[in-house]
Amino acid sequence: MRWFRADLHIHSALSPCGSLAMSPRRIVEEARKAGLSLIAICDHNAGENGVYARRIAREFPVVLMGMEIQTSEEVEILAVFPEEEACLALQEELYALLPPIPNDPELFGDQVVVDENEEIVRTVDKLLLSPVPLSLEEVVRRVEDRGGLVIPAHVDRVPGGLLGVLGFFPPGEWRAVEVSPWTELSEALKIWPDLGGRVILRFSDAHYPEEIGRAWTDLFLREPSFSELLLAIRGEGGRQVQPSPPFKEGR
Repeated sequence: MRWFRADLHIHSALSPCGSLAMSPRRIVEEARKAGLSLIAICDHNAGENGVYARRIAREFPVVLMGMEIQTSEEVEILAVFPEEEACLALQEELYALLPPIPNDPELFGDQVVVDENEEIVRTVDKLLLSPVPLSLEEVVRRVEDRGGLVIPAHVDRVPGGLLGVLGFFPPGEWRAVEVSPWTELSEALKIWPDLGGRVILRFSDAHYPEEIGRAWTDLFLREPSFSELLLAIRGEGGRQVQPSPPFKEGR
């Protein structure tokens, strides 16, 4: 086993808040420059650009499918999947449930699916930033029923973070959680002691190319894969998880 660097919270041009420069090809290129072995593109309530990133990357870096889902409580979670089918099936379900609010590119930004040739395949009409009308409990169930991994995103943040919004962990396992790129863990533990004893992950939450890999988590694994990630989170077989230090400008 050896250490592999992971960033499982990267937005692409499919997120209205993501830069148009964040095409799947550019993301893969920047991930390679940053020394990342395992990544996931997690757009708001969508995962389609991950398909093209996988085609481009082949196996370096390994690209997991994912999305960042906003629940009815306005809590955001990362849903990470090993394969395309489960992620895209959930994307279709969520899109049907999103309120019929059209995206305004002038106000929110473009929402585009971009292929491996840097061509825009399609533009997504509904605003993907809207919460889906599903509770946190129901979203977790739907992700896990499809074999996905649930990671509460930037739990310390307001808005969107589970602890920042709710102030506590609701019933459930919540074995692994993500903290924001710049969060000092010692300070977060003072505010939310319940973070103790959980697997802490840190990712970039990148919206622009230069942000990819600004924060990461090192994983001690046999190989960079979804199954090994799960084993590391469970602490099995000597596998380990080590989040990066907080991101600081100019570091």
